[in-house]
Amino acid sequence: MKIIHLPNRKIETKNLLLRRPISTDFSCLSDLWKNEKVRQFLGGIVSDEIVNKKITSLQDHWHQHRFGQWVVCEKNGQVAGICGLHYSEDGVEISYMFFPLFWGRGLACEATLASLDFGFNVLGISSIIAITQEANQKSCRLLEKIGMNHINNLWRFTANQRLYELTQNEWIAKNRI
Repeated sequence: MKIIHLPNRKIETKNLLLRRPISTDFSCLSDLWKNEKVRQFLGGIVSDEIVNKKITSLQDHWHQHRFGQWVVCEKNGQVAGICGLHYSEDGVEISYMFFPLFWGRGLACEATLASLDFGFNVLGISSIIAITQEANQKSCRLLEKIGMNHINNLWRFTANQRLYELTQNEWIAKNRI
């Protein structure tokens, strides 16, 4: 898969444009956090107050670290979801949420691979983790497909979680992209 790193921290892949969130995205992003299917394994839908805090947190992360979660758009401009890297209590983590309309089309795989490439090759991050609910089998399969290694199980957010990791050295050795 060819990935083009554009100025202003944008990424272009075969089917997608990953870009920093802008204020006109907030209504659409709010719909992600309020979608029952999207939030099935992510603690359920959240209130407007929490959505506002999450959007503020996304913006603050970008301002502080110069990277974060991107808005993922199809080339026609339609927002498919969010995906990207962020600091968590466990390290640099990759996270993603996509609207159900975009599920099963390989877009999450494409966006996560682009995010990993950016993290390892542009930012020089040595290790990236992911945490997903064990019951979310599709997310577990996605993380394994993109080369992440299941390294631990943990109990968090009232559910069994699977912790995955991929190192920069493993990324380079697999010559993913």
